[in-house]
Amino acid sequence: MPPSLGREPRLVLNARGVSDPSSVVDVVVCGAGMGGLVAAIAALEDGASVLVVEKGAEPGGSLALSGGYVWTFPTFREYTRFVPNGDQDLGRILVEDFATGVEWLVDHQVRLGAPVDGLGPDRAGSGFRIEPDPVSGAVEPMVKAVLDLGGAIECSTRVVRLEQDEDGRVVGACVRNAAGTRVVRCNSVILATGGFQGDAELMARHVSQWSDRALLRASSSSTGDGLRLALTAGAATSRALNAVYAHVMPKLDRPLDAGGFRALTQFYVEECLLLNLDGVRFVDESRGDALCGLELLRQREAAGFIVLDEERHRGSVMEPFVPDMMRSDPLAAVRSAGGNVIVAESLDELCQRLAGFGVPPMSALTTISGFDAAAEAGVPDALPVPRERGLHTCRQAPFYAIQVIPGVTFTEGGIRVNSEAQALDRDDRPVRGLFVAGVDVGAISNTGYAGALSAALITGLRAGIHAARAGVPA
Repeated sequence: MPPSLGREPRLVLNARGVSDPSSVVDVVVCGAGMGGLVAAIAALEDGASVLVVEKGAEPGGSLALSGGYVWTFPTFREYTRFVPNGDQDLGRILVEDFATGVEWLVDHQVRLGAPVDGLGPDRAGSGFRIEPDPVSGAVEPMVKAVLDLGGAIECSTRVVRLEQDEDGRVVGACVRNAAGTRVVRCNSVILATGGFQGDAELMARHVSQWSDRALLRASSSSTGDGLRLALTAGAATSRALNAVYAHVMPKLDRPLDAGGFRALTQFYVEECLLLNLDGVRFVDESRGDALCGLELLRQREAAGFIVLDEERHRGSVMEPFVPDMMRSDPLAAVRSAGGNVIVAESLDELCQRLAGFGVPPMSALTTISGFDAAAEAGVPDALPVPRERGLHTCRQAPFYAIQVIPGVTFTEGGIRVNSEAQALDRDDRPVRGLFVAGVDVGAISNTGYAGALSAALITGLRAGIHAARAGVPA
């Protein structure tokens, strides 16, 4: 659950003090995360009446659990370089609208810090961090804006069905909570439910049979409601249904508090070796923590080990991943959290100790020795999995192995949409009255990562404005 907003009631009253849930509004927004709150404000400011329905106990969604960076690439060329398989039309909109989106956030009292460079893949992105944290810096001011503009937010409430007329236009939403089930009539619905990373069945079907072994670094309410509702209404899926944005995290024997997500992310994996339970490398680690997390999710048991020597440990591993972080020892943090950090005085000893976790020791030793030989010869292409950059030896004792699993933040595939954030069917025709924002929008990121909060901001603005202008209820 996100940090408390200090609210217990299921129904958040709107500014007019209406105590009964509305049964007729212009726009119903499904989800009160970044995309949903932005969309709701945009629709309200365009003159629509809005009801936000949030499945969780409080507004905020995965925004409340995030590191709070609103960023993307400064040019479309860089977007296509790092997300070559992404939706090019949506990627261009993301990059071109980003500055306007940031101004919109500031105008709506979202508190952003100084500009930050060196974000995202290959440190190519730039943006801002929400201060002092995503809840007080963004969720609370946006919730206040919704209420001040006359909107309403119902928490612990789920949309279970979309209502459509005989022509297929979405004209309502059937919502359910502890008080019962009712139909809210509307001009349009905006789906902003945060992806399907919290649903074991969808993750196993689309991403990996080992998905249930991963840590969920997002709201537990993100279980694919938007995707299911859209498909039932006739919408089509995007590319990238098999891709997620993930991080490499320590495997712990106890639940991880949401506050530890960012602190325990093993960003430094790109400077090391990453082995699976068969003792072999399976990914070019230098391509970054996010790709390592995704590929780790596809390995047996979705588990593995980061391997490094003391030279790496004292050097690049302790350097801050982004400019506003402090130099620190991530291995000490893993130990403190209850994770497994193996320390040995020789590689042979290290691999023998890995055998206690089911890793074949000779396989692991052969992998590390082969990596050393390629580094010594300066021939990265000689490796079974070539390494793009940062080829290095692993020879200075002591040696370390950190037991890790993936932590899934959001799914990258979702609903196919156009530039107006309208859901599209299989023939690329709009599903009338149905709009999409945030992670429910598919393929802005696709293996490569372009910034989730920025994508939610830009799609939320477009969804809110166009949904507000979608017409009059039948």
